Amino acid sequence: MLRNPFRSRFAALALVPLACAAVAACDGRGVRGGAAHPGAAPGFRAAPAAPQAAVGAGQFRVAYRPVRDTVFAQWQDDFRQEHFLEDVAAWMNDWVRLPRDVTLTFAECGESNSFYEPKDRTVTVCFELVDELDQIFAHDEDRDQAVNDALLFTTLHEVGHALVNVLDLPITGREEDAVDQLASLILVDGADDGDEAAVNGVRGLPDDDQLDDLAFADEHALNGQRFYNVLCLVYGQDPDAYAEWTRDGTLPPERAERCPEEYDRTREAWDRLLGPYLKT
Repeated sequence: MLRNPFRSRFAALALVPLACAAVAACDGRGVRGGAAHPGAAPGFRAAPAAPQAAVGAGQFRVAYRPVRDTVFAQWQDDFRQEHFLEDVAAWMNDWVRLPRDVTLTFAECGESNSFYEPKDRTVTVCFELVDELDQIFAHDEDRDQAVNDALLFTTLHEVGHALVNVLDLPITGREEDAVDQLASLILVDGADDGDEAAVNGVRGLPDDDQLDDLAFADEHALNGQRFYNVLCLVYGQDPDAYAEWTRDGTLPPERAERCPEEYDRTREAWDRLLGPYLKT
């Protein structure tokens, strides 16, 4: 079972102010020191809002609901004291305009899961998922932080679904892949140590043990593919910092070669999609 205390990634991350809308307000990528690859444009989080930016009346909000399981209830108290969801909501509210409210919540679901429900515009992270992640990272040197990183990535993934829904964003291909990209970009371009949080997010995915027809037909890419897609974005935004990955087998060189271009293309696409809604 998960141990105390829950140490929110927000307590450890040095978040870049989300109001920085020009390169002068941040470093070259809107995040941390270090040279980006040649030709890199201003970072995703530093992208200016488009002139026609919509003025939204909505906000990300947090709700807590009764939990029957005593362990889950204690975890909910821990998360509440650490302001985990509150910090996610504040982070997003400082960054993007919404036309309607979106609610973030934890819940006792009966299964390990997380999801966004368009009917009531609610992002739900299940306590059963917290328990599963604690087991997956059981042997990590910093187990609590790895669990929190994975939960943060998961929450931002579901926030991505919420943004696609409430902003009516056009998405081609798998929406699941697109919001994995968005969660990764928010982390690597939004905070020091966000790279580690993104990697832990996909390290927490279960192994692809049984690949049947349902696995291939699913709207999600295989977990192994999701893992390398996120690693490619992390590597692509700073290849020099992760050069060792191509030498120790973490990221195949054949994929790594294209990752800087993939990162730039993905960031530009999300800049265009969210530009009208970003706050200055």
